[in-house]
Amino acid sequence: MAKAISNIERYVPTPEEEKQQAIQQVLDAVGENHQALITLLDIVKELQEIGVLDIVQGALKNRHDIGVIAVSQLNKPGMHRIMKNGMNALQFMGKLEPAKLQNILNAVDHGIERLTDTKSDKPMGLMGMGRAMMEPNVTLALGSMINFLRGMGEGMQQAEKQVH
Repeated sequence: MAKAISNIERYVPTPEEEKQQAIQQVLDAVGENHQALITLLDIVKELQEIGVLDIVQGALKNRHDIGVIAVSQLNKPGMHRIMKNGMNALQFMGKLEPAKLQNILNAVDHGIERLTDTKSDKPMGLMGMGRAMMEPNVTLALGSMINFLRGMGEGMQQAEKQVH
């Protein structure tokens, strides 16, 4: 009969062999991903040329001081309200439909152009305002503003009901 195996010798690589194996793995990875590494090096070169890496390095070296300044700024009295208002503004922007907002912003831009093109320094009289009220574009804009004010009032009433 065969003799039982009572002693198993494990092969433990030397530190030099582990180092050689690690180098080989890195070289294999470089060979497989050479194009990505070239692109990455190009990006790093561009960041170095414009000074971004120097800024990042300085920020990392001074991270403790920067952290202390950041925390002290965040603890200023109005900062909590600023952060909350910023979050509310972002939520509001998320509710807006981009196409509708674009139409409104284009109309505002066109209105500003008309405003800056006005060459008359003479104020408009009541008769001129009355005639302007009959123009279709003025009527459309006023109607839109009235609808805006109605909607804003409805929103304010809803908010007031939720508070009480």
